[in-house]
Amino acid sequence: MHVLIIGAAGMIGRKFTAAIARSGKLGSHNVTKLTLTDTIKPEIPPGFSGEVSNLAFDVSDPATAPQLVAGRPDVIVHLAAIVSGEAEQDFDKGYQINLDGTRYLFDAVRHLSRTKQYCPRLIFASSVAVFGAPLPDEIDDTFLTAPLTSYGTQKAIGELLLQDYTRRGFFDGLAIRLPT
Repeated sequence: MHVLIIGAAGMIGRKFTAAIARSGKLGSHNVTKLTLTDTIKPEIPPGFSGEVSNLAFDVSDPATAPQLVAGRPDVIVHLAAIVSGEAEQDFDKGYQINLDGTRYLFDAVRHLSRTKQYCPRLIFASSVAVFGAPLPDEIDDTFLTAPLTSYGTQKAIGELLLQDYTRRGFFDGLAIRLPT
């Protein structure tokens, strides 16, 4: 299995990559190839016996996503983001990376899926910021998104795109809402 991790140099990306390197698996599947990318070259995890590529790319560049998915990874983990404080402070940068970069990735997979019978699993790191506040102790499936920040809005839009592209069969998408 080939796994592409976008945002692999960040805290979650490093921990996720290290876990795959230790076990050699993602779920019950053997990982034979890792493609790690971020704005800086991510470190290659020690102990991984498969093929590893580490690349520096800017997800907000429209040319990046087609290059990343050209190798047809089986699983794409999209962790790249400008987090809440910075996305709120720099409006343009937040939208360029958190929304445009996400859309470029989704569209690159969509274009490849239409021509090559390709439908990867795509895991999108979202945020509880999609909900706004106040938050109840438990959030069920009926709790509505009502973001109060640009970051929350960007992640909510990303989730909606993920749902629509999954519904259309371009990829098998899964959003994970992480705490901020």
